[in-house]
Amino acid sequence: MTPITKILLRIEEKARKFFERFPFAQAFLAGVGIILFWRGVWHGFDELGLSSLSSIIIGALLLGGVGVFIQTMIGNTIIIKKVKQEEQIEKQAIKKMEKEVVTEEITLLQLSQKLDQLISQSKKE
Repeated sequence: MTPITKILLRIEEKARKFFERFPFAQAFLAGVGIILFWRGVWHGFDELGLSSLSSIIIGALLLGGVGVFIQTMIGNTIIIKKVKQEEQIEKQAIKKMEKEVVTEEITLLQLSQKLDQLISQSKKE
């Protein structure tokens, strides 16, 4: 690891510890940083005179090359599918538990009736 990387990681660690106490400030500053970064990129490419089509092509190539484009688009789809599968599994488990509860209630009712019969028989004797 280079010395610059070590310094940046140390700064990041200290900032993370500091902002654990102030999450709103961290969110606010992160938002401002993202907007300023985006503004700088936007104006930079405007000064280069890039057309809309070339911006789309270059942006798609950059995102694809870094792995963010497919990861974000397909990754979200995979996550949504997994959540839906988990919901289905939970629904099935709930239905199974409801059936078991009904079965147990019937069994308890039958046992209660038999117990009542035994008690009434023992009183007659």
